[in-house]
Amino acid sequence: MSKNNTIAFVIHGFSMGGAEKFLISIVNYFCKLGYHPVVVSLSKDDTLVHELDPRVVYTCIPKKHKFDISVLKKVRSFINNQHTDKIFCINTYSFFIMKLAFMFDRKVRFFLSLHSTIPISTKVYLKNMLFFRFLNSTDSVIYLCNNQRAYLKNKYYLSNTVESVINNGIDKDYFNPASLNKAEYTNLKFEYGIPSNEKIIIKVARINPEKGHGDAIEALNILHNHFKKFAHLLFVGGGATDYISTLKKKALHYNLEHYIHFTNAQSDVRKFYQISDVFTLTSISETFSIAALEAMAFGLPCALTDIGGASEMMIEGVTGLLSKPNNPFSIASSWSSILDSDLKGDPIRQYFVDNFSSELMFHNYQSLVIQ
Repeated sequence: MSKNNTIAFVIHGFSMGGAEKFLISIVNYFCKLGYHPVVVSLSKDDTLVHELDPRVVYTCIPKKHKFDISVLKKVRSFINNQHTDKIFCINTYSFFIMKLAFMFDRKVRFFLSLHSTIPISTKVYLKNMLFFRFLNSTDSVIYLCNNQRAYLKNKYYLSNTVESVINNGIDKDYFNPASLNKAEYTNLKFEYGIPSNEKIIIKVARINPEKGHGDAIEALNILHNHFKKFAHLLFVGGGATDYISTLKKKALHYNLEHYIHFTNAQSDVRKFYQISDVFTLTSISETFSIAALEAMAFGLPCALTDIGGASEMMIEGVTGLLSKPNNPFSIASSWSSILDSDLKGDPIRQYFVDNFSSELMFHNYQSLVIQ
């Protein structure tokens, strides 16, 4: 097996998430081109592993705890047996483990793909500060947007690296209204108790505190009581049961239980985009949202909090509006403006196709990694 055709991809695990979906799409792409990607997971969470191309060599070498160095020898042995000198790491933890495993091997070329930006705690910040110290001048750091690059370089004092900015992209054919059978979504509003003539604001995101679902509920209360627009809020995604219960109690507090709907995690979100009118993200931490791209592919106007790459992925007044993070009134105001506008349909989808297709993203990664 030629080293030029073999690339090792390392990730923390395969839970349902954007970074995991990204890795699967890149690995499958290289596989189709005739390269030999191998994948290492550092966690037993294999929710999405089945989406890997069957030809991909996959192994799970689970860590017992965050700083479990017992995995180093196993990971090094596996990758060496695959005869590759290129290691593509998703986020800082997998990069840190690989750097330790290959500390004295100067022939290995590292790629660090960063899918998070703002640290959610001081503990996370300090860990990242440690992990980033393992970067050297031959490592390639791949940012998802210019805002992320500027923030991380300043926050963690990054300078001595090879840099690239490659925006996320998604499959324009799969995320296409024409890809759906009408029977898949005809009765969907009825299933969730939403009248057929009422508007839906959809939020597709893992239900974690940093995604700002609480702010979305408060914003819906403002939309109803201040702006007098009685839209529904559809949360598509899974999360911790206790946190979801807290959100449902918040909905009850505002008497919004009939206007806020939870779907749990979904393997196929397209039918939910099809029945919706506005896509929103109310996150306080986001980098370059794949879900927002999916929504634009369905022609949905986007109301995004102005963090990460939100201002780089859309044109205000053309594909949507930005709002202030941690500001439910600003979020509600953006929803109200979009509901009053005619931002929808083919122009938004065409903007997505021209700028954020998976073909463009794949080409950029191929040019970077295969040299």
